[in-house]
Amino acid sequence: MKSVSSYSRLRARVILLAVVVALYLLYYKYSNNNNDTSNYSPHLLYADLHQKEEQTGRKFLESLHLIDSQKDPKFVLFRQHEGADFGNQVQEILLHHHLALQSSRFYIYQPFDWKSRNEHLPLSAFLLGATEERAVPASFFEELCPKGSEDVVHIKIQASQEELWDTALSALRREERCIIVDNPIVDTTYLSSPAAQAIWPLFQKYLARWFRWSPQILDIVERRQTQLNLRRHFSNLKGEPYLALHLHRKEFIDYCKTAAHQKAGFTNWANLPSILSTTLAPQLNPRNESSVMEHCYPSLFRVMDAIDLQIRRKPYLRTIHIIHDGIALTDLWKLETALKNPERAHRAGWTYGPIKSLTHSAMLPRESGDSDFLVGADAELARRAEVFIGNGYSSLSSYIIALRMGGDLVAAGIPEDITLL
Repeated sequence: MKSVSSYSRLRARVILLAVVVALYLLYYKYSNNNNDTSNYSPHLLYADLHQKEEQTGRKFLESLHLIDSQKDPKFVLFRQHEGADFGNQVQEILLHHHLALQSSRFYIYQPFDWKSRNEHLPLSAFLLGATEERAVPASFFEELCPKGSEDVVHIKIQASQEELWDTALSALRREERCIIVDNPIVDTTYLSSPAAQAIWPLFQKYLARWFRWSPQILDIVERRQTQLNLRRHFSNLKGEPYLALHLHRKEFIDYCKTAAHQKAGFTNWANLPSILSTTLAPQLNPRNESSVMEHCYPSLFRVMDAIDLQIRRKPYLRTIHIIHDGIALTDLWKLETALKNPERAHRAGWTYGPIKSLTHSAMLPRESGDSDFLVGADAELARRAEVFIGNGYSSLSSYIIALRMGGDLVAAGIPEDITLL
């Protein structure tokens, strides 16, 4: 009996060890934390970019003779939302720049609020268009708009959603040299409303002309596309055409429960009629909490249905790239198992069988200092994909949709290549 008991304990320990090893391997394969040096903040880079912003701003102003001449250029400084996530913050900055250009004012841009480390970083580390076209850094504001000057005015822009954009344009066309907008005006509530659809055509053109990522983000994108063998849509470069899937998990379930309780619909540009029509059936019913949860936190069965739909439509797609938050480890494993299963591919009607390759956000070692730019790199990889499957409740998915529809004159405007979960 003693030997049996000892054998049972040994067997239990071996099983436990095997489980621990399996979990470790699963974590190592799918986690975003394979290389700790990526979390290093490149302070020297940021110091250099800050200096370049100052130098570029000074040269720009001097080239237009804005400081000492008799000309009367006009400037605007917007109040931005504090603590906004990457997608919402970038969209707000781009819309502020767009609004400044439309009202013939120079955009006073502010540092990027990187809330994960509670730091303010140079905006040019992420975006170029909004820091180059009729734009100067906020460090010039006191020089251009001296405090106490009669030519500096504080305003609040308040109007119904339907009249907000026109009211803002009218307010910014005042005669004062400098306008400080004291209240946030472009928020998720507005962008999720039917009123935002009226400003989309011009914003779409703005994105096509002025949107540009920073070299830091593009460098990561080019590295990943080469190493993962992903081919940009409408490109003749080597690599595989791919479907990009935004798998939002982590703490998103709490957000979804709140959205269901508040009977909230999709966010931002996911509400464009041409995009709403791409929603995987059944259509969203915001008044039904179960419907909201089904679309906001979809099951993996629903995710697979969306993939089936697009691969039946474009059977030559044999590579899927998953953008995820680094927590959905078991979800990734389950998806990979299903996507590479020949029997399931046959039942789903995939002409050429299961996918050949599944890539995701955590597959590559990161270089030192990459961490701050990975969200932007993920967004650009999704923009370049032949097909995008996203979450209508996610600001990042909404931002990717805007870039796909407006950020590239060649590949823009193909709603059929998008599916909302």
